[in-house]
Order: sequence, then structure tokens, then C-alpha cells
Amino acid sequence: MTTRLIVFAFAALSMTVADVSAQTLVFTDISASTGLTSMPHAKTINGPDKEFQGAGGVAGDFDRDGDQDIFMIGGSAGVDQLWWNDGSGVFTEGGAAAGVARTHRGTGASAGDYDDDGDLDIYVSSLGFGTQDTPGHNVLYRNNGDGTFTDVTATAGVAYASPTIGDTFGSAFGDYDLDGDLDLAVAGWNGGNQLYRNNGDGTFTNVTTTAIDVDMTTVRGFAPRFTDMNGDRYPEILWVADFTTSKYLVNNGDGTFTNMTAPSGTGLDSNGMGNTQGDFDNDGVIDWYVTSKIAADGSHGVGSSGNMLYMCAGNDVFSEESTPRGCNFGMWGWGVTAVDFNHDGWLDLVHTNGFDGPTYSVDPTFLFINDGTAHFTEEAVASGINDTSNGRGLLHIDLENDGDMDIVIFNNAQPVKVYRNDLSGPNTNWLKILFEAPTCSDLPPDGFGTRVEIVSGGMAQVRFLDGGCNYLAQSELSLHFGLGASTMVDSITVFWADGSTRTLSNIGANQTITITPCPIDTNRDCAVDTADLGQLLSAFGDVGVGLITDFNGDGVVDTADLGQLLAGFGTTCN
Repeated sequence: MTTRLIVFAFAALSMTVADVSAQTLVFTDISASTGLTSMPHAKTINGPDKEFQGAGGVAGDFDRDGDQDIFMIGGSAGVDQLWWNDGSGVFTEGGAAAGVARTHRGTGASAGDYDDDGDLDIYVSSLGFGTQDTPGHNVLYRNNGDGTFTDVTATAGVAYASPTIGDTFGSAFGDYDLDGDLDLAVAGWNGGNQLYRNNGDGTFTNVTTTAIDVDMTTVRGFAPRFTDMNGDRYPEILWVADFTTSKYLVNNGDGTFTNMTAPSGTGLDSNGMGNTQGDFDNDGVIDWYVTSKIAADGSHGVGSSGNMLYMCAGNDVFSEESTPRGCNFGMWGWGVTAVDFNHDGWLDLVHTNGFDGPTYSVDPTFLFINDGTAHFTEEAVASGINDTSNGRGLLHIDLENDGDMDIVIFNNAQPVKVYRNDLSGPNTNWLKILFEAPTCSDLPPDGFGTRVEIVSGGMAQVRFLDGGCNYLAQSELSLHFGLGASTMVDSITVFWADGSTRTLSNIGANQTITITPCPIDTNRDCAVDTADLGQLLSAFGDVGVGLITDFNGDGVVDTADLGQLLAGFGTTCN
């Protein structure tokens, strides 16, 4: 057992579990009041053609104003939309003005700053137009930084999944070669699965056949994500797919991947669709959860596996434990995410369901609450989520920046569903972390590939930011921690993708903090100079949370912060 695992094991044994009996976890359906329901997903063929599997979107701060906006797919009889958040969870649609309003057989979307210019770009997956599944219609929109986007697909070279048929579903950005720019994985249900390496000049190279040692044309792909599962910093690809073709691809650290699906004990999901990761038992290693169809009467497929929970023992070895841990049965599972909804320090799960037909269209959304031992109890209806809509994509988002995570469900041929988290009561403290790296940095933007370990109240937790595909949808780019009764985080250790670390101590609860690898570059111009010194001196003596010149995070701008800046004065801070 590594030193890090020993630390987590000790913390798990010694922690004082907060009394959560007074907590009240309630979700409120606020779909109509958000404005998001005014342009529902619509399709040309209202039947079980391939587009019935679609409807997704992505959350991101696309205008960098401090709140989360939403891009969503409109469908072949609708139009793609970009919804701007006013900061209170109320949205205004501006897709046409932004240049992203397109009518097509869209499926999902992902976001990442592929050109490292400081703005989130959007990748949109598509089956084609009208009633035909035709290839080459995926789109990469470059964010111009002024509220508009430019279609750069032709230059970037990422229009295709399959060269012969429109089959693209999920996509995900991630820096698999740790060169500081974001690569792209694109999943195709008819085998058009592609891995695109970012060349750093606005273009991508398709490296699928040279980088991956398994024939990806046999993979019925739905949802990829880049996550470091074995602790070597190089992210694996968790490629969730239909018909028992999911793949666990281990990163070799040299630009190639080895198919370790069978040796790892994964790939057991019969119809893998949703994809999420997290440390569900707080032992310091990341586990993997995949949604897959099942029903008590077998109506969703006799012999179907149900959802799979792959608990990691380290070193790319997993055991499948969904049934004893209470999260196997989920009907026709699609989009899924893992987040601590009740702020008790343990990751919960939510996934949506539905099928375009009379039999399965009433499948409910499932909410699995972690009991503090990585065993789950289904509490959707009890918590106010009484949803039987035709769900596909799903994401978590902090709609109004109040620190608890809300849920957005993208429905096929129906309006979206939005559930606000109205958690109340004592012992519901939290911390949310955002990341910012200067554009001159060698780190990938927005914290992609960053691992964070915190200790609070004797309890250790770990999160990994991968921006992965939940199933046609991507959650906001943040790391969220429930703290229970703790009002202080004793330590935050950031493990950046390049191997460097940063530690902060004694951080107050109930705030969102932004962590940068070079805090002394206060104006983020990639030079530590008199401008930064002047900013610090003007704030000297200030007390509070989130102060940009409080480099050590102790809540006061003082001589310790001045010493850090002077030690790095004159450097480029990259």
C-alpha cells in the first residue's frame, strides 16, 4: 500500500462522522422558472431511429463572468441553443447571436479550451441532417471571447467519427500526453470511435490506430472520459459502449494505450451508456460507475447486467460490486454523474432513464445516496425528484453559485428538467474549487487532469477533474466537496498534471475558491513584476476569503504573502 493510501485509510478510520440526521435533502423542480424549457428538443422522426438516443448539452462559464451557462442540443426538428446565466439560475437564449444555432440530428456536446486562449470552446456531435445518418457533421466552435463562436472544424480536422455513417454520440476533452493542450475523444455507436491528438497549433491529428492497441471499430461507443485511475498522472480512457464493448484503456505514458479491460475486471456492463468516476469509499483511489439497462421483469433485455460499480483496489485492478452496494438496478440507465448532494463527505449518484416507446418511457430518474460506507439507498422520490421524462444526457451544475449541486436532465423530444438542490439543516458545509492556469503555462486549462486531496475534520477526500462525458453531457468544470459539520478545511493538496503540487492550509468552508499554479502572478500576464507587487501592497492587511493576493490562503494579506512574491519577482511564472 502506498503512503498516500495509508493516509486515506488512517483518515477513514479516525474520522468523526457528522450527524446527518438533521439534514434535509430536497430537490425542487424549477424547470419552468429557469427559462430553459421554452425551446424543447425535437426530432423529425418520432420513433426509435438512432436519434432517439440523443439529447445532451454542456455546462460551462462561456463568457467568464463567474456563473455557469448551458449549451444544449435542439434536434433535427429544433435548433441548438446557448443559454446565458444571469447569476441567479435564470437563463436567456442567445444561440443565434453567438453563431451556434444549428438544426441537425445532434446528440451531445463537450467543452474545453482547446486553443488555450482563456475561453471555453464547444464540440458538438451529430448524426447528420433531416432523417439521414451522414458522416462529417460534428462541429468544433472556437470561443472568440466576445460572446460569439466561430466554426473551425475544417481547420481543426475533427468533423468525423465514422467515415461512412453519422454515428457520433459522446465526446470528451483531456490531455492524455501531458503536453498542456487538450486532446479529444469521440465515440461512435457504429464503431466510429476516434482519438484526436491536439497539435498545439489549432489542428488535431487522428491517432486512433497508432495510439490504441485494440480495434476501436468493434466498440459501440457512447461515452469516453480521460481519468488517471492508477496515480501516474497519465489519464486512462474509460470508453463506455453498448453490447459489452466498453473498454478500459491504460495510458502507457508514451502516447499509446493498452487495452486492459479483461485483466482489470471491467467491461462487464451489457449495455454501457452513462459514465462517471469518483472515490466512493474515500480510500484515496478513483472508482468507476457505468449505467446499463435492466428491469425486474426482464422487459429491458433478458440477461442485461444493470449498472456496474467498479471499485478500484489500485494498480488498475477492480471488483464489480454494484449489487451488494445497492446501485445495480436502475432500469434503462442513460446519463449519470457522481457528486456529494447532501454534503456529508461521501459521493452520491444520480442517473436518468427513459426510452422512446410506450413500455419504457415512464422509467424514473434514480438518486442513490451514499450511506458513508459506499453502500447506496435509492431516494429520488423521497428527495423530490419525481421524474419520468425521456431522459438522456444529465449533468450537475451550481445554478446560482450557492455551493450545492443542482441537476439538469436533457430529454429526448421533450423539454429539459431542472432540479434545484434545496439542502437545509446543520452539517451541510461545503467547498468548491475552480482552477485557472495562465495561458503561458504548460498546464492544461481549467484544471483538466488535476487531482485534489483535502483533509477536513479528520476526514480525507479526493477528487479528479476530467471534464468527462456523462453520456452526451458534461458537468461544470469544478471540484466540489461536502464537509459535513466541519467549518474549516485543514489542508488542500493540489496535484497538477505536470507533477507539481501546491498546498493550502486552514481554508474556511462555504466558499468557492480559484486555485492557480502561480498565484503571485496576480494579473495573469505571465510575468511577476511591479504590477503584481503594486496590487499586493494596495491590499496589504486586508482580511477575508478569496483574496487574490492571499497566496497561502490563510485569510489575510500579510508579510508571508509579500515574501512569496518577492521570492519569485522577475520570473515568468510558467
